[in-house]
Amino acid sequence: MKWYEIKAKQDIAEIYLYDEIGGWGIPAKQFVDELKAVKSSRIELHINSPGGGVFDGIAIYNVLKAHPATITTYIDGLAASIASVIALAGETVIMAENALFMMHNPTGLTVGSAEDMRKMAAALDKIRDLLIGTYVAKSGQSEAEIAALLDAETWMNAEEAFDAGFVDQIGDEMDMAACIKFAPAMAKLGFKHVPETLTGEKKNPSKRNLEHALRDAGCSPSQAKSILAKGYQSDSLRDEEPPQEDPPGPEPPRDVELPAPAKKDRVSDLLTRAEVIAPSMA
Repeated sequence: MKWYEIKAKQDIAEIYLYDEIGGWGIPAKQFVDELKAVKSSRIELHINSPGGGVFDGIAIYNVLKAHPATITTYIDGLAASIASVIALAGETVIMAENALFMMHNPTGLTVGSAEDMRKMAAALDKIRDLLIGTYVAKSGQSEAEIAALLDAETWMNAEEAFDAGFVDQIGDEMDMAACIKFAPAMAKLGFKHVPETLTGEKKNPSKRNLEHALRDAGCSPSQAKSILAKGYQSDSLRDEEPPQEDPPGPEPPRDVELPAPAKKDRVSDLLTRAEVIAPSMA
């Protein structure tokens, strides 16, 4: 997988934005030039990006919105900063279950006089207004609500982004290895609330993961839901000491019928197997 690629096909064009926006990553001019050559009626836009240059990002968003193709966005790992705006260019936005969506106020750097600083501040305010308008148009939230999310540097998982109106559907989980590579750069940029999911810290399997794992272990969908409905807690299967077995007793005399082995609890066995399977799915 290249970090940036447009695959033009007859009916569907696939676009992968798997890098920073602008600078050394994905410059708007190159993107615009390549998009002009796409004649497909449908575009599948895949995003895994920490964001980057806001003006490059706005240009990419605008040219996507102006394209006559029907666009479906897939947030495969990370849609952060200006990449979260580009993601909203799709008529339908589908976010992987374990992906992340982040929005924050625009930032800038300038060197010069006080007047130069005031011009930069005014420019950032105008950019902020543009971002607010884009988020409002997709989510239906008020400007004040979006402004509060930007002020807080808000990170959302798929369910939170769906509830907030930025995402239309939640897809399957994706491999987060390509997403984790952005963590050091984002830490250096001063983001204060980078989730553990992005830094590569392990987490307990979700209830949905365990349901899939139970089904892989042999349960029907209804059996899996029934087992988890009895009160599964995500940390109840971790870090528990195995029960101590009694030391072996004297060997029974010959010609004596041995007791039948205890029946294994089907539910306990399935949950144990699910616990083994689920982390590999994260």
